[in-house]
Amino acid sequence: MDTVGQNMTVSPRGTYVASPVRLMIYGRGEAYQLPTVLAKLGVSKAFIITGNSLATKTPVIKKIEETLGAVHVGTYSSIGQHTPIADIRKATEKVCESGADVLISVGGGSPIDAAKTIVYHLHERIGKWIPSIAVPTTLSVAETTMNAGFTDDEGHKVAVSHAELVPKAVIYDGDVALHTPIFLFASTGMRAMDHAVELMYHPSASEVPTKRMALIALSDLFQYLPLCKEKPDDPDLRQALLLAAYSSLFPFLNNVSVGLSHSIGHALGSTYGIPHGITSCMTLAPVVHYKADTDPQSASQIARIVPFIRKPSTGDITKDAHLVADEIALLVHKLGFESTLTQYNVPPGEEIGIASRALGGNEKHKDWKTVEQIVHNLYQSK
Repeated sequence: MDTVGQNMTVSPRGTYVASPVRLMIYGRGEAYQLPTVLAKLGVSKAFIITGNSLATKTPVIKKIEETLGAVHVGTYSSIGQHTPIADIRKATEKVCESGADVLISVGGGSPIDAAKTIVYHLHERIGKWIPSIAVPTTLSVAETTMNAGFTDDEGHKVAVSHAELVPKAVIYDGDVALHTPIFLFASTGMRAMDHAVELMYHPSASEVPTKRMALIALSDLFQYLPLCKEKPDDPDLRQALLLAAYSSLFPFLNNVSVGLSHSIGHALGSTYGIPHGITSCMTLAPVVHYKADTDPQSASQIARIVPFIRKPSTGDITKDAHLVADEIALLVHKLGFESTLTQYNVPPGEEIGIASRALGGNEKHKDWKTVEQIVHNLYQSK
């Protein structure tokens, strides 16, 4: 783990494992240049994976289909929130029937994770990795990772992981993202912030490029998220935030959870139907306060964030880490995302069950009591 603190008293040491992503394309209107991307990847039969809202309430999917022309061999547009396995099964059959040699996921984390999961299941079936291309419309950053989460028939979150699941191309287009409601877009921006903060103290995160990209991402997220809420129809702000999101989880090959905030968020999201952007709004600040008090190495990494969010240092690493947590909570308030578990109809007394799901059922985990307390506090009025 890199141990660089604010005063750079320890020389960093680490390794960055390059992701198999081949193309990252950004700019307004770039989503409608997909034929050029397909040619660069050497594929010619494209199948689109997306959600119902994008397909029926916006012109995005129809325009992409028209742009693809004869190379478009099908679309599955019924991927639900948290990627239900029933949708995966149906979509996988449709892809097989179409003869597609590339998947194009358009949307937020659910369609992107769905495409990656379909790729995984197809490999199990035919022994071949089908490449995918991601066109994200939110800031949840599923497009840079080797992991794909879906919800099984019992409502539990399940994950598959392999380096070949990383989309071979990612296209960030502010005009396409403009169709995402601002509540969803900005809340997933908090998910991106969750990535960036937790990567600062992740044991596998390298100093270059991962942590330094995360610091730049945090600077942009703190600056542009409030502006985007004020000007939701500004495609340039959407474009800037898409790039910040990419930087928050710069292609990072890791097959375990990013950190404790993410673990609690996954335990809440799929079980109770809470969007992951909202779970990050709930969990990130409390987790950072906990790290500040209990983990000096993590606190030193979190303290590095202070100048990037335009705040003066207190001169004390622990206090600076708490300052970061306070600023995260303040931003959640500014964006209007304060919420409680009660508002999402989570029954009282679920602390133990949520802690169990978050920590893999390990009651002896050092964070067990902390997770229980964090969850208990999330029931309270804000």
